[in-house]
Order: sequence, then C-alpha cells, then structure tokens
Amino acid sequence: MSYAIRFEGVTKRYIRGASRYRTIRQDIAEGFRTAGRRVRGHPPGPRGRLALEDVSFDVPEGDSFALIGPNGAGKTTALKLISKIAYPTAGRIRVRGRIAALIEVGSGIHMELTGRENIMLYGQILGMTKREVRDRFEQIVEFAGLRDALDTQVKMYSSGMQVRLGFSIAAHLDPDSFLVDEALAVGDAVFQAKCVEHMSKLLAEGRTLMFVSHDLSAVEALCRRGVFVLDGRIRSEGAIGDVIRDYLRWVDTAQQARLAGELRTKADEPLAVSAATCHGADGGERYAFATGDDIEVRLRVRAGRDVARPLIRIGISDGRPGSLVVCSTADDGAMTPRRLVGESIVSCTLQRVPFLPREYQIWCSITSDGSQAGRFDWQPVGAFRIAAASGPQAPSPRRYGSTDGPIYVAHRWTVT
Repeated sequence: MSYAIRFEGVTKRYIRGASRYRTIRQDIAEGFRTAGRRVRGHPPGPRGRLALEDVSFDVPEGDSFALIGPNGAGKTTALKLISKIAYPTAGRIRVRGRIAALIEVGSGIHMELTGRENIMLYGQILGMTKREVRDRFEQIVEFAGLRDALDTQVKMYSSGMQVRLGFSIAAHLDPDSFLVDEALAVGDAVFQAKCVEHMSKLLAEGRTLMFVSHDLSAVEALCRRGVFVLDGRIRSEGAIGDVIRDYLRWVDTAQQARLAGELRTKADEPLAVSAATCHGADGGERYAFATGDDIEVRLRVRAGRDVARPLIRIGISDGRPGSLVVCSTADDGAMTPRRLVGESIVSCTLQRVPFLPREYQIWCSITSDGSQAGRFDWQPVGAFRIAAASGPQAPSPRRYGSTDGPIYVAHRWTVT
C-alpha cells in the first residue's frame, strides 16, 4: 500500500524572538555573527524551542492514523507541517493528494467574510471549481446547521459555530486526506457524534484520516494505527491498541510521581501520611497487579500529638467522582488502634481485588475521636495499576476503558 503522508527525519525548531518572515539583511547579519563565533572557537549551538526531533513515519493511503500524547508533545506542530502552515527546520514531508485540515477553532475560514462566502472561498483554495463547490453547498450547510446565520460574518459566530462551519467545509470538499485536531472538543455532543459518523464515512470511501485528540475512546473507535509522541519524539508506533497502552503506562507513571510529590509537601502537618506504598502477596513493593490479586496498602502515619481513637479510611477511585471501594477501621473494630502517636505503620490488605485493567487512585482520611482537631482530610495518597492478567480464567483486558465499568464480576453466558 502506498503512502498518503510520509515524514522523513523531520525536525522543527521555533526560534524565540525571531520574526515570522526573515529578510536578506537578517540572514546576512546572522551569517556574520555565526562566522565570528566560529573564529573565536565558540561554535553556535541550536537556538529556540525544539518542537519535533527526527520524526519519521508513514500514513498509508486510505488509513486512519492517530497522534496521541500530552499537551506540548508536538502533535499540532506535525499537522501544521503537513498542511504547510509551517515548514520543517530539517527533514522532508511528502504528501499525496488534496489536504483538508481543521487544526484549531476558525482554521480555514476568514473572520470578515460570511459563512456563504467562506464556503466558496475555501473550496477554491482547495483547488475546486465554483461549480464543484456549488454542487456540495447544500450538504455543507445542512451538516453545519447554520442556515439562519449563513449571511452573517463569521466573526459574529460563537467558537462552536466556527468549528461546525470549518469542519463541514473541510470534510465535504472532497479531500484525499483529512487532518483533524482537538478543535472538535469545542463542539457539543450531538455535533461531535455527527463528526465521528462523517469521518467514518470518509474512511469507508477510501480517504485518509489523521486524527489528534485526547479523547482516547474516539481515537480507538476511529483509528487503526498511530504514534505516541512525547517531547517532540516518537515513543511508540504501531497498532492503536498498543500505542494507547504505552501512553496510559506513561500516564500511570507520571500520575504516581505527581501524587508522591503532593504527599511530600503535606508531610509537615500535625497529622500526616508521609508515605503510601503498595505491596503484593509476598510483601514486595510493587504498583502493577492483575485482576483478582491481593493488594496491601501501607500508610506511614506521623502524629505530632496524641490522636485518640482514630478512624482510618482508605478509598479506591478510578478518577471519576466517588469511590469504588471504601475500607474503614470502623468496619473492623478489633483492629482499630486506641491511639496514634509518633510514627506508625497502618496496613490494609484488599483481598481478591476485582478491578479491570486501568489506573486507580488511593485516597485516605484519618479523623480523631469524631473531633475536628488533629485530622487528615480525604485526599489522594498514591496510585496503582491493574495490568492485563493471564490464564484462561482471567478477564480479557480492554484496550481502553475510561467509560466502561471498572469492576469485574465472574459470569457465564448461555445462548438458547
């Protein structure tokens, strides 16, 4: 299969403080400065911020391809290079066919023109004749749902209306490759559903889709392959399920480090949890488990003064509001300590944890004898991950489960 888009060792560096379009005078002056530094034995180093570094990948024709990663990773820069809004500092980008791009709110449209005029203008920019644009005009207007505002200047539109117009124009003007950035997040849920449906239709027609989004459920539903970009470099490339798993593994590690940092900043309180660690059945410290494993949570509690009859609670959350599980010393009176003073280790073992693969947060609170004095408010203290289990009785891991139920219940199906 031939490629629609190809990156060959592409590097993009943004020069801080430089004008967008350099003059001959600036180039000559910079040349003399560089020569002077070399004569003095100080070869010039790289200038500016590196957005992409030595990036290479292929997007096959008719394929659906995703770029995922955190903010600032270089995903939008890659789309701008493809659509020639910007140009690479080094390397080469090959593109076959007509490109339509929706990279940010208002991209591809002129704010001073009306919606009607923008439809005609953008179509001709893409290389279509006026007749071809007129033939698709009603489809564009119907999809955008802006018939009442068609003769109003676009600068009077809301951000959501601008996205609806821009997406509709770009998607209906017969592109060979369609580039979509996070701009769809501005639209409402109904319009987002229409966009996903239309992009699926374009793929069925053999068009190429390059999709950038933080909505991993939409990425998984639309895309077959992708790359995980971090700090301008490709961390992984391949089937979208594998790439999403690599990204979520990186998110897990970053989240655990963040929670540990937050915990250290609160260790000087009168009553504090100075450390929270997870351990397996053998007592070894680890943070990746399988569905059905026992998980021991150990809290290192420091009490600056005597805390009488403490009530200790541990909660497990998957990032959504509310706890999936809450374990309290009030449920096991025999194990409730009479008091906490100085340094103490409090351990709670969660038995046969029935969670499906994803990341989970550990929350904790400690109250003293029902009073407000000397308490550790409900807050996150750590995190662990349920990874893919193995064996015939293990649940099949979901590639991404942000909207799925996190609890696994043993079950059996029959069909009559």
